[in-house]
Amino acid sequence: MKVEREKKYLVDEKLFQNLRKKAIYKLGVIQWYLEKCIFIKEEKCRIRYTIDSQGRENWVVAFKSPLFGDYKRLEEEYEVKLEDLSILKEKPVIAKIRYFLLMEKTEVIVDEFIELDYPLKVKYLAEIETDEDFKKFEEMFSLSKAVKDFEEYTNKNLARVSKFSPEEIIRKVQTML
Repeated sequence: MKVEREKKYLVDEKLFQNLRKKAIYKLGVIQWYLEKCIFIKEEKCRIRYTIDSQGRENWVVAFKSPLFGDYKRLEEEYEVKLEDLSILKEKPVIAKIRYFLLMEKTEVIVDEFIELDYPLKVKYLAEIETDEDFKKFEEMFSLSKAVKDFEEYTNKNLARVSKFSPEEIIRKVQTML
């Protein structure tokens, strides 16, 4: 289990285009949210599928706590083998292309959310995960619109149930990547 310290930022189209040019790595990401997990322990969890531009795929199950203290939350992650995608049908899902701007001790990313068959609340969202002062990285990447309500902009709360099958969503992300 690790402790994450992160802050999220609203990003407009112009800033997104600028940040995307600075990306050092990109990843397709799909996250499904289950009320009762079938892996590790039976509680709420997130199942994340990722694919990079070389076609390397990965499945991870995660358990996250609500935000506490100074932008912190607990996170537990486990790699899993997911062969039966039917467990993901009719579960809230969010799909995105994640652009990494920094991947060192501090991680700075910007997400471009992919429209499925429901309206998106937000198109672009940046995140800084660090143990250092956020201000340094906010200035470095012109991030000034920190979200006031962190929980409102978590992927879990942005996700909706889609009529698309998990396989269709995966193909869509692979195509966009």
